[in-house]
Amino acid sequence: MKPDTVLVDRSVRRAIIDDITIPHDDNLVKAEKEKSVRRAIIVDITIPHDDNLVKAEMEKVTKYLDLAHEITAMWNVESTVIFLIVVSVNGLLAKSFDQHLKKLSLGCWIKGRMQRAVVLETARIVRIFLTMEP
Repeated sequence: MKPDTVLVDRSVRRAIIDDITIPHDDNLVKAEKEKSVRRAIIVDITIPHDDNLVKAEMEKVTKYLDLAHEITAMWNVESTVIFLIVVSVNGLLAKSFDQHLKKLSLGCWIKGRMQRAVVLETARIVRIFLTMEP
């Protein structure tokens, strides 16, 4: 059985095919083609419950370490960087959130938009649940 394609990056023109199961399709992998630095970037967006914020972040780090080493070897890049965007269902942010935004060159304006999007989606799910017929 052929493994599923995780993501096709049009700028790199290469599909990532791996035998490691990746639970969600919200993961982004990109290889930079700068002449000075060849590195791959893995971005994972996670929305756990408030109680599991730190646990979810640690699980994602350990889960992607093997994949990062494999990508580094397969793509012949100098390094693979893992960025985790962790926002809880109630809009709480992981401590590393600001640090990852800076490294991704994203402004602080995106923080409020992400929190708003997560809280609105949580409210939508709760509204659907509460209007269900028994």
